[in-house]
Amino acid sequence: MFTTRFQAWVRRLAMRAMARAQRLPITPNQLTITGLAITCLAAALVALDHPFTGGLVLLFAGVFDIFDGALARASNRSYPYGAFLDSTTDRMSEGVIMISLAVYFERRGIAVGPVLVVLATAGSYLVSYVRARAQSLGFTCEGGLLARPERVLLTVLGLLLTPIHPGGLLAVVAILAVFTNFTAIQRVWIVWRQSRAGIEPQRPQTQPERTPPPEPVRSKGEEIEVRPGPEPAGG
Repeated sequence: MFTTRFQAWVRRLAMRAMARAQRLPITPNQLTITGLAITCLAAALVALDHPFTGGLVLLFAGVFDIFDGALARASNRSYPYGAFLDSTTDRMSEGVIMISLAVYFERRGIAVGPVLVVLATAGSYLVSYVRARAQSLGFTCEGGLLARPERVLLTVLGLLLTPIHPGGLLAVVAILAVFTNFTAIQRVWIVWRQSRAGIEPQRPQTQPERTPPPEPVRSKGEEIEVRPGPEPAGG
């Protein structure tokens, strides 16, 4: 993954830009949807045999992927639904780009291209799934060789290389096919190490079972008044 310094530098730039833009009538979710729409445009360009232009458009779409989170933090509008929408659109973006790459290779008669695209897509989705599943069980699942930023940048690089070296895009997809699945295995290893180290995941607390109150003790000759209890809920 990117170094901590580089991540912090990108976040600082994005926060400065969004600190000035937070008064504009835009929301983080609108930026997220706009980024998805621009990614779909990039995918269409790639599928129509314009990979270099598609790479430039995809690079521009990545700016929205950075700014939506920065705007949410700068304007104190970080909500669970926003995080859910951002993750969902990320998967959709990866899907449409991979489909466009498969169409591009198919149009050019590169038989191995679509196969590599399928492997890269499966690996990319598996990387995201492993992290989401681990976090839902309370584990920490960060790290790995090819997280989403690296995958996007590699894809852009491969698209921009097509005028210089036509085989560059195929090489990039091959790298994604191998190392996305390797990254998924890395994250499985990370979670396994946590479980072996005795780090218990945070599990949701369950309500204790209700025990009925004890029966009253009746002494000899004592009459007990029996009162009807409340009707059971739900019928």
